[in-house]
Amino acid sequence: MDYIQTINDSVLTSVSMKFFSTKEKALIAHIYNSKLIDFPIEKCKNYKLNNFNSERLQSSAVKAYPLDNRPRGINDISSIKFYQKQIKKNNDIQPIWLLKKGKEYTLLDGAHRIVASYIEHEKYIPAYVIEL
Repeated sequence: MDYIQTINDSVLTSVSMKFFSTKEKALIAHIYNSKLIDFPIEKCKNYKLNNFNSERLQSSAVKAYPLDNRPRGINDISSIKFYQKQIKKNNDIQPIWLLKKGKEYTLLDGAHRIVASYIEHEKYIPAYVIEL
């Protein structure tokens, strides 16, 4: 997945969740109002991250996305394994996208990267945060 597709997915999610009224306003916020941080994986646990199912935090991709619960089919597993390999090679993974409103964070894009980082025992994941 390339950066353009990732930002597009995040923009579409932010509009569908009604954080922004138009794609243009969402894109402007993504480009000009985001900040890159190291986001603690710990904040993804116990439903502390809106729009992320913390039950996905398992010891393997197959446990995170069991056969009867794979929205993208085999692509769920492939995506997690791809990011796991990147992490193991010490390659940077694309940052996830978050929206912060008050003290709450909402995931806009990056569930598979969070799961892969968790499986690989990472403490932090790179994240672009848009603050409202």
